[in-house]
Amino acid sequence: MPEFINTKITAPKQRTASPSLAASLSFLWPGLGQLYARRRRAALLFATPALVVTAIVLFQAQHGIAVLLVRLLDPSVAAIVFVAVVALGLWRLIAVLHAFNSVADRTKKGLGQRLALAVLLAAIVASHAMGAWYVQSAYQMDLGVFTVGGNGAEAPQVPVSGSRITILLAGLDQYSTRSERLYDSLMVVSVDTETKHISMVSVPRDTAGYPVYWGGTGKIKINAIPTYVKNGWLNSPDQPVTTLVNEVSYLVGVPINYYGVLDLGSFMTLIDMLGGVDITSPSAINDPTYDWLDGSPYGFQLSAGAHHLDGRHALAYTRSRHGSGNNDYARAGRQQQVFAAVAHKMATPTMAVRLPDLMGQAASLVKTNFPASRVADMVDLAQSAPSTNYDNYVLGPPYSVSSATAGASTSCLKLDKVAPISVKLYGSDSRYYGKTQPPTC
Repeated sequence: MPEFINTKITAPKQRTASPSLAASLSFLWPGLGQLYARRRRAALLFATPALVVTAIVLFQAQHGIAVLLVRLLDPSVAAIVFVAVVALGLWRLIAVLHAFNSVADRTKKGLGQRLALAVLLAAIVASHAMGAWYVQSAYQMDLGVFTVGGNGAEAPQVPVSGSRITILLAGLDQYSTRSERLYDSLMVVSVDTETKHISMVSVPRDTAGYPVYWGGTGKIKINAIPTYVKNGWLNSPDQPVTTLVNEVSYLVGVPINYYGVLDLGSFMTLIDMLGGVDITSPSAINDPTYDWLDGSPYGFQLSAGAHHLDGRHALAYTRSRHGSGNNDYARAGRQQQVFAAVAHKMATPTMAVRLPDLMGQAASLVKTNFPASRVADMVDLAQSAPSTNYDNYVLGPPYSVSSATAGASTSCLKLDKVAPISVKLYGSDSRYYGKTQPPTC
């Protein structure tokens, strides 16, 4: 008989699943750890919410990351995103713990495995807490800057109709070392959201002798209107800043929906927050009388050409008005140039990721009644509008005539010259549309 050989047949060695690896996979994407643990139904359950959230984010990000992040300024959006960030964080915690325990019954849960799990859980908590803080910062900015009545803002007077949004940007000549409170920069920015056409019209600060929208003639300079209304020296039917907005609207000929006010110190701070701005000076500036406001020796010089300006020098660039070839009208043009540079820079993804820091400081810098829900649309438009879509006008000569009486300089708008510009820029939205405007100066 044949001799039987005693042999021991061993089954193939099976894989030893790692709890920490399963947890790590679900940390990267909920459900991956469950798939690794061969829990396919659980994998699908945990993966689906993350897929839905990702699809929504990708859809909202089709106009760029900057627009996506700025949408958080809308309080209703911020509230939804805040809940989503917290809920997704909790879901990830559950997914990681479930993945860890899905394979823990097949292997020992040693100290190393538990430490790895603790690190993953801590990372989830930290990242989602940071995300929640980011969203909360956006919400706080809405309360501090964009809420009507917040930060001293007066209510908007003209509802938006059609596709045109018009804003008055006012620079307040106020600083800790100065007693004045004059609105020396008055720029009407009008945006057609359908055609992506943007116009900027600057009204001279010394404008006087203008027709008043409630009747009569304005004898004071336009930059002093809010002060006169506040002190009861000018009998206006509206609040101080609203009076200024309505008067500029009446003269330029377009309904102004919103306004934004920035003083000198806030302007410098904002530019520094952005890391400075890049401009190209069309000509050299040599202003020996420029006041730096901080006690530095008088005088500002800048060569023609490209420059990167910090807040202090950007302010000088927009305020300087003395020296050869320099005047109020030239600086108004430079103000428009800096505004465009700031708008383009704020629309970049680099600035968007700094949103919480920017928003936290901006609440104390800007006074505006512009609605938070429209900011993302403006950022999207600033990103996509080509430079050829910008029209810039400074209502100096030939649209006005300057005079000096007893040493005081004033500028009278020639409304018969302003009217065609208004109709060209605003079409039928202009109050001058279809009308003949008699000379005013």
